[in-house]
Amino acid sequence: MPEHENEHHSLPASEQAGDLRDWIAQEVDRQLTLAWQKLVTPHAHAMPKENVREVIKEVTVEVVRPDPLRAALTPLLSAVATLRDDRPLQEAWLRGPLSDDEAEQIQQVLAIASHWDRIERLWDVLAVRAKEGSLTPDVFALLTFAISLHNRLWVDRFALLENVEAGCAYNFEMHNGTGTGERIARQLLPGLINNAGKRCRKPLVLLQP
Repeated sequence: MPEHENEHHSLPASEQAGDLRDWIAQEVDRQLTLAWQKLVTPHAHAMPKENVREVIKEVTVEVVRPDPLRAALTPLLSAVATLRDDRPLQEAWLRGPLSDDEAEQIQQVLAIASHWDRIERLWDVLAVRAKEGSLTPDVFALLTFAISLHNRLWVDRFALLENVEAGCAYNFEMHNGTGTGERIARQLLPGLINNAGKRCRKPLVLLQP
């Protein structure tokens, strides 16, 4: 094929096209203009190039490529942020305040959250808040994060949360009830089952007659 037949689509030489970025910008501009002209009605006048670019600016949404590492660290960073804003929880669960340094905060949470005795302690703290009605989703997420982290220490046996449905009959051997009644009105906090399958904390439930 003769070289001149493909020169419109091939990358020009530097001495002919100048800076590569300028050429790319010109090509993008040309493609946008052609695309817009295909959208206008056959009877409409073609929109000037400068107006096309203004319209494109108004309707274009910048797509930001997510950072895979940042996404993987989101649960950990969210846990640190939740603890940072909750001094009583720091004292009750971490046995002391968080460091002022973000890197050390991450180390503190990682060092404590994976230990089962600390997970049980966290459950006890959350149970008090659940009974008071002050347990928030962000704070509850600490429990699921800690269990997830703990489970990474095991290959084939995992700890888990034990849930119970509303309307079930109350069984004091399986449920930790608050209030009075024979049936479960709703669950306040899931129970804890360790990696050996032992129920370490019963589901906390609100009872109804």
